[in-house]
Amino acid sequence: MELRRGAAEDARVLTDPTDFCRLWLFRHPDLDASSASVAVGSGPAELSRRGRSQVLQWIELLKDVDVAEIHCSPQPQCHDPARALAQQRGIEARTHTLLRDQEMGRWQGRRWDEVMQTEDGAVRTFFSEFGDAKAPGGENLGQAVERVLEWWTDTAPSVLGKNLVVVLPGSVLSGFAAAMLGMRLSRCVSLNLPHGGLGVLDVFQNGTRVGTWNATALLK
Repeated sequence: MELRRGAAEDARVLTDPTDFCRLWLFRHPDLDASSASVAVGSGPAELSRRGRSQVLQWIELLKDVDVAEIHCSPQPQCHDPARALAQQRGIEARTHTLLRDQEMGRWQGRRWDEVMQTEDGAVRTFFSEFGDAKAPGGENLGQAVERVLEWWTDTAPSVLGKNLVVVLPGSVLSGFAAAMLGMRLSRCVSLNLPHGGLGVLDVFQNGTRVGTWNATALLK
């Protein structure tokens, strides 16, 4: 497996964190076809063969990075890749229920086409008012992002000058990044990463900057 120079250099040319924390935010890898059309929400999903290959790409991308800690959602599509990264370094991946994806209520684990047969209007509202609307019995994205921010509030005091890897589901990743950058939640779609994608945030005491975004788009 090879990396195009641009992606590898994106990781290596970043200055080491000193007076800030660097967050390496990975969206969980590509999912198996059996999960692609399902409202996974905070539930489990299996990785595809491509997804498993993406984990190997992550390992290669981070080989020269001094990673202090690895945090992840307890969902296997996040935890298993995080554990693979941690094993390369002889450390433990730290799972947090606060980092799970948005709760999807009675839609969770069901196929979208099945849900739309009986709740088409509610599904359309959920996507047209993304971030504010919630699935029946679930939570909206804002509530899910608040959970992730709670995790960060607990974690931040001890991570100054460190590289942290965080493996998250896509919606809470983009929502968390938007919140850290002071963006409105409705704008988080502009920070959406593909499955297996990487965004890097440098977090200072008085603000956050983007180190690089979607660097894995340059991977073969």
